[in-house]
Amino acid sequence: MTSLTVDQNGLVPPGLCPNCHLHTGFSVRDSGLSTYIWPHPQTEHPSVEHQLKYGMRTWLRQIPAICGHCRKTVVLHQLIRFHEDGKTGDVLRVIQVWPERQPRELHTSVPNAVRDLFAEGARAEAAEAYRAAGAMYRAAVEELCKDLGAEGNNLASKINDLVNRGVTHEIVEDLHEARFLGNWSLHDGLEFSAEEVADVAGLIAEAVHILYVQPEERRAMRDARKARRDAFAAGNP
Repeated sequence: MTSLTVDQNGLVPPGLCPNCHLHTGFSVRDSGLSTYIWPHPQTEHPSVEHQLKYGMRTWLRQIPAICGHCRKTVVLHQLIRFHEDGKTGDVLRVIQVWPERQPRELHTSVPNAVRDLFAEGARAEAAEAYRAAGAMYRAAVEELCKDLGAEGNNLASKINDLVNRGVTHEIVEDLHEARFLGNWSLHDGLEFSAEEVADVAGLIAEAVHILYVQPEERRAMRDARKARRDAFAAGNP
């Protein structure tokens, strides 16, 4: 669930298209497609006079970004607070309006307890409750350690113990990132950015893919090859 964004010029940097689910570039074909829709609808940049007329330095712009692969659009809203010059401003928020952002999900081969905690974190992330998301992603890592039989007096030591259970040092470091995110979110009240939370969620997803999904896929391929051999042997006694 990588969040798309919009830069100061109304352009959308490359990202994950919610229509075709591929990482690709986006275009806004012409300025007429981007429309300021609040506090007053207009296609042109709101002048200083317009900003003073409606008593608002903060304006909402709608941008339909066109996927470079599937050519479908993603509708984004960009909240901008203009400076006193009326020309430059700060992007306060970018909202993906349609298709709606869907919470992340882990593969069904991942234990249900881990999937449920991760899914709750993903719902919090989608709702932009990033401290809650950090807490739940940390809880998912703790449950993952439990499932893998890790031992220790605290989560840090349990994550470190995963090395003794065949988990690579790189994955261990990634899981520590989730622990840091949760600890600082819970105990220190630090709210991380959307990109930082999304990165940690991605690290967890990559870790469980290696630990659970890939072994399951390999087992399925072994079973398929065995079934093919058995069927061939039965037909050629």
